[in-house]
Amino acid sequence: MKGTTNGTATDVDGRYSLSVPETGGTLVFSFIGYTTLEKSFSGPGTVNVTMADDAKALEEVVVTGYTTEKKRDIIGSVSVVKPTELLQTPAANLQAQLQGRASGVTVSGNGQPGAGAKVRIRGFASFGNNDPLYVIDGVPTENPSSLNPQDIESLQVLKDATSASIYGSRAANGVIIVTTKRGKAGTSSISIDSYAGVQIIPESSMPKMLNTQQYGEYLFTSRRNGGVPTTSPIFGSGTTPVAPDYIVVSPGFSGGVPAGDPRADAAKYNITPGAPFYQIIKASPGTNWFQEITRPALIQSHQINASGGTEKGTYSLGANYFNQEGTIVNTGYDRATVRANTLFNPVKRVRVGENLQLTYETRQGGGEAGEGGAWAQAYRMVPYLPVYDINGGFAGNRVGESGNGSSPIANLTRGKDNKNNGYKIFGNVFAEVDIMEGLTARTSFGTDYSNNYNNNFTAITYERSENQTQNSFSESYGYFNTWTWTNTLTFNRTFAETHNVKLLAGTEAVKGSGRGITGSNQNYDLSDLDFRTIQSGTGIRNTSTFNTGRSSLYSLFGRVDYGFRDKYLINATVRRDASSKFGPESRVGVFPAFGAAWRISDEAFLQGIPFITELKLRGGWGQMGSQRNVDANNQFSTFASGGRESWYAINGQNNASTVGYRQSRQGNLTTKWETTETTNLGIDASLFDGRLTVTLEGYNVETKDLLIDQVRNGLMAEITQPRINIGSMRNRGFDLNLGTTGSFAGEFNYDASLNFTRYTNELTKMAEEGQVIYRGASRLGNVIAVQKGYPISSYFGYEVDGIFQNQAELDAGPAMPYKTIGSWRLKDQNGDNKIDDADRTIIGNPIPKFQLGSNLSLAYRNFDISTFLFWNYGNDLYNFTRWFTDMRGFVGGVSTRVLENSWSESNPNGTLPIISSKDTYSSGISTDYFVEKGSYFRMRTLQLGYKLPTSIANKVRLNNLRVYVQGQNLFTITDYTGADPDISIVGDNNNTGDDQFMGVDQANYPNARQFIFGINLGF
Repeated sequence: MKGTTNGTATDVDGRYSLSVPETGGTLVFSFIGYTTLEKSFSGPGTVNVTMADDAKALEEVVVTGYTTEKKRDIIGSVSVVKPTELLQTPAANLQAQLQGRASGVTVSGNGQPGAGAKVRIRGFASFGNNDPLYVIDGVPTENPSSLNPQDIESLQVLKDATSASIYGSRAANGVIIVTTKRGKAGTSSISIDSYAGVQIIPESSMPKMLNTQQYGEYLFTSRRNGGVPTTSPIFGSGTTPVAPDYIVVSPGFSGGVPAGDPRADAAKYNITPGAPFYQIIKASPGTNWFQEITRPALIQSHQINASGGTEKGTYSLGANYFNQEGTIVNTGYDRATVRANTLFNPVKRVRVGENLQLTYETRQGGGEAGEGGAWAQAYRMVPYLPVYDINGGFAGNRVGESGNGSSPIANLTRGKDNKNNGYKIFGNVFAEVDIMEGLTARTSFGTDYSNNYNNNFTAITYERSENQTQNSFSESYGYFNTWTWTNTLTFNRTFAETHNVKLLAGTEAVKGSGRGITGSNQNYDLSDLDFRTIQSGTGIRNTSTFNTGRSSLYSLFGRVDYGFRDKYLINATVRRDASSKFGPESRVGVFPAFGAAWRISDEAFLQGIPFITELKLRGGWGQMGSQRNVDANNQFSTFASGGRESWYAINGQNNASTVGYRQSRQGNLTTKWETTETTNLGIDASLFDGRLTVTLEGYNVETKDLLIDQVRNGLMAEITQPRINIGSMRNRGFDLNLGTTGSFAGEFNYDASLNFTRYTNELTKMAEEGQVIYRGASRLGNVIAVQKGYPISSYFGYEVDGIFQNQAELDAGPAMPYKTIGSWRLKDQNGDNKIDDADRTIIGNPIPKFQLGSNLSLAYRNFDISTFLFWNYGNDLYNFTRWFTDMRGFVGGVSTRVLENSWSESNPNGTLPIISSKDTYSSGISTDYFVEKGSYFRMRTLQLGYKLPTSIANKVRLNNLRVYVQGQNLFTITDYTGADPDISIVGDNNNTGDDQFMGVDQANYPNARQFIFGINLGF
């Protein structure tokens, strides 16, 4: 009651009672999200009111750096992604769901269960880690993979310095801000969201390989053309190959035999120790190793959430179980998550709360990408070997001329109990105080704690040409914790209904540390799970501890926003970071940013244009830093001691060495921040009463003082090298977003959006003129070159300039290490009439010319249908798997391309060299034959749903019931010959990861096609 302390609260149906004086008075009705209403009364009786929505509260508000903003007032580059669109992609984490959902954001991934995709915002700001910073409920993290996507309430992507520089040294790669679900005052609800489905590898992803008879023809053709007798332990020594019935591996014989041969007598079979090895294998007419290692696999997610509250407090409690079996056998991922978000108002002007997530996850088996993974090993297996021998043991390549690959089924079966388990505690507690009108203080203390356990058992093998003669077991345990303490003071007032002023000042302290232990042993008498301990092995026991390195960051930051008549908007931001990762002279970095916007639609000269609802021009400039690629110990020179590393014969006797120390790391006190400077210009338009929205932005991003490992010669190459600042990089591009919503024909409602991304990347400066840094170490040498004037991760090698057709062309061609009629002719780049390392050049660009994502939803009465399409165009991919399948220097599976496309007198237009056992040169060099067009068009999602009418749902005490069916990755249009054109980054043989090995296909785990059934229930 107005003017008194007499008051009450309604129940959930809006009913209330209140003792009032006989003389009457005025009642004041208030509720969050509604306009405060006053109602006079003359005495006791019934007073009913209907409250109206607060128009200001209904304006869309988005979370940006340490605060919120009205979406229409944003000056920087911010993309808002709807959680409902993210959930249309069934995946373990939000990174995979982001592909194609926001302009300026590129995502690459693979089908490995639970794998996180690589997210890049407006290109690359570094040679190293280009992952964005994620801020979840105000707590920063570098790895959001454990976040349950169904907990997300809102997601914003900050893409330029005007919006992101408030995060200073961690913002150079962009910032993704996530807010999880909150309770709402005056409501209470329980929701259940579940889906389950099957995943399969599409037939188009299965490589086409030679069968047994074709393989024999290939082998004999290679020998005839190489001048070698056509003889083979498998296919005989006749003029044509003869496929065997059995393959025998014994002390006195190894090769193929026909049925009835006494050497194939099953009684002789023995693979157990203690007697001569004798394995009998029934030869396969053609094992499809890719079909053998794959299976239909289950994917499922089950979520329950309860939320509600009053004006005194709100809550949201959720639990989720996610399970994804691998489409490669004996692989999988499980995760259980619980979350609690609460907010309480214990006294007027004070709010306290917490956001807490607990996660437990486990990963099973192998199947990883790279040369040691199951998909790569399937390439390396010859077709005449089956999976099992005649007694059910693993068949392998112990027989001659079968290569040195490893049966992927054997590997996956033996490794099925290898697991990686971990749990994570993530969240914060916070308090807010309204000191006075418009002035709010907030403090938040957050933690990002992870704990991981990993074990791996390597079994003895008997079937391989290169057998593992000792079993071994290793396990490791480690933890890492980062705590963040943030304090902010925010002032937000409007003066004279004309001047909108918002001030933000804050401090932030971050500290991270961790520790771990590893152990291993060999020679286990038993391989039983219960016997696998470090102590059980009889070999040399090895244990070690490691410290991940402590680091800390202390920051001061501030921001000013000013708006005049809601028409002219400006802001300014500055952040000062001090990081322990740098030496004393470079420890502090200051990162400023400025922005301005003009709501031109409010000007008088545009008032007469009826289709313009709102039009805003904006621009900004700023700087952001990066310390992501600097190790915590980079500034220090360190020393270590260990056997055979630092033993010295001080007393002059070689058999009496003294343990000393050796240098293990070279420090660098002069390493400084990478600094990324951005300029952004944009236009936002809302047309036809908001039915069509358009956002167009152009940007320039310059990164200076790029960090990379120092390279030295001699003994210095044996120690960890420091990071040094050597160059500059530029990204330029533009983003386009279109959105439309409306209805037609009365009952049809539609919602469509399109986002378009285009950018170019170029290294603009290196430490020395003409300097080239080679990356991508592989069996083909370095396939990546980093040099001025080209994009990062540019492919490097020789250009194939056709095939020598006759002797005249051979005589006229440049000198080469190997050439013959039918071999590749390589392009002489420098015109010196010889082919050598100087003729290697840039042969491919991994960066697409554009990416486009399109979402369309259509609803008719209670039915709805939606689809999401994704188009990636104009990039190159380096298909390293062709080295396994198309080159002569390797024994293993062979692609059908070799018989179809190799040069011969009858096929002079072939693109592959003549099949010849003499040609080992072609298989040892990087050429543009490995470079393919990576463009593809994919239907990512097609969903059909039905919602039970509300009148019927209420009869069974439901607020909502919706069921749906969905297909994922239903089709892909591409010219790429690998398993999947969506290539994730896996690193090279020297562990060069991130974007210096971008787009190189090392046998990625392909993305699966999914068929899903789901249900949404609301109570």
